[in-house]
Amino acid sequence: MPRLRADHGVPYFPAFLDLVRKRVLVVGGGHVATSKVRALVPCGAHITVVASEASAHIRDQAMAGRLEWQARGYQAADLAGAELVFAATDDCTLNAQVAQAARARNIAVLAVDDVPNCDFIAPAIVRRGDVVIAISTGGRSPAMARRVREHLDATLPRVWGDLLEVAASAREQLGQARTLIEPDQWQAALGGEVERLTENGQLEHATERLLSKLERTLFDSPKTGLVSLVGAGPGDPELLTLKALRRVQAADAVVHDRLVSAEVLAFASPHAERYDVGKSAHGGGSTQRDIERLLIDLACQGKRVVRLKGGDPFVFGRGGEEALALARAGIPFEVVPGVSAALAAPAAAGIPVTHRGLSSSVTIATGHDTSAHDWHALAQTSGTLVFMMAVEHLDTICAQLIGHGRPTSEPAAIVQWATTSKQHIVLASLGGIATAAREAGIEAPAVLVVGPTAALSGRLAPEGTHAEAVAV
Repeated sequence: MPRLRADHGVPYFPAFLDLVRKRVLVVGGGHVATSKVRALVPCGAHITVVASEASAHIRDQAMAGRLEWQARGYQAADLAGAELVFAATDDCTLNAQVAQAARARNIAVLAVDDVPNCDFIAPAIVRRGDVVIAISTGGRSPAMARRVREHLDATLPRVWGDLLEVAASAREQLGQARTLIEPDQWQAALGGEVERLTENGQLEHATERLLSKLERTLFDSPKTGLVSLVGAGPGDPELLTLKALRRVQAADAVVHDRLVSAEVLAFASPHAERYDVGKSAHGGGSTQRDIERLLIDLACQGKRVVRLKGGDPFVFGRGGEEALALARAGIPFEVVPGVSAALAAPAAAGIPVTHRGLSSSVTIATGHDTSAHDWHALAQTSGTLVFMMAVEHLDTICAQLIGHGRPTSEPAAIVQWATTSKQHIVLASLGGIATAAREAGIEAPAVLVVGPTAALSGRLAPEGTHAEAVAV
């Protein structure tokens, strides 16, 4: 059903106002007025709060000389000399009265929760020093704006305010030479060692290193890019590490596997090139050599490349092969570890892979190449066994373990699409898990867990998880 124009928010023009030494009037002293004061104080404005009662924060700011509090009711004369007005009381009629009086004097005004009486809105703000992100919902939902702010505040690196100081200092010292440096070169130079030094509080050293890197770009021939071998985790996009998220967001090209979700890929810039190089269970898709050549080619174009793999790049992800290929070609690379499904899938199913009195070790094995294992050693280990990519050869895995001494009655579980909304758990004995998985329609991707702790899933699996126990 198409929405009416009235259903849309106001198409505000986003801007940042210079309020230094300008008079701002806040009418009201409660929670909402306090939130406006918190945002205004860092802006260097001359703030006047008019309210019979005021919050502890407003009183403290007045005592510190950061604002003037008039402990009385609003008067029309309070508008004199104001360049911005906030009507922030809990009285809608009074707020509207203040707004109308301000507009009559051509003073921009915001009346709380009253969009028709607003010339502007105060966005939700995330600050890292002079790095400021403002969030608007067009006046439709302050709660949604707060939710976005909280999400950004939790993910935006705390060091970015200091990193801005480093960048600004380097920019000033470069003088006019800075105009010869491309924006992409600035962005690349700010990462890596410069960011690490800044995180450690070594701002002068970080500035020197940044200048060194930038000055080199004025004389050096074009350099190759960086390839980041990044673990995308087991499926849930919220299980990406912060470093993985930053690499994906900054990538010029993302080379990803078949099982990397659309939600994870959505973190990449819309301008980033995307290459699906996923392999199917039956050998389709790109070859490993094709993938390695693609990574080298993209890096030679000077691009920031993210090789995005499900789980962890070095846990049955062939990340080691790609790292060796890059090293042989002289391509700079890094490894960003991810949360492996080998540990995440059991945890998501309520199965601790180690548990006092039940299992003191965990062995992770591939289910893809069953001829590569010492089955006697696997069967005789007393700890938990976790098989990745287990579906295709599930019958063989179970038969080999039982044939080499693992009890048929031992608890087992298979976890499909772990950590996602499609997660499905099947619990059975080792002797019956293959049949139970077939009857449940289990397909790849799935992880097999064998050992006493698998029995705990029935009690520890998260509420709402699709799990079925089969008595076989």
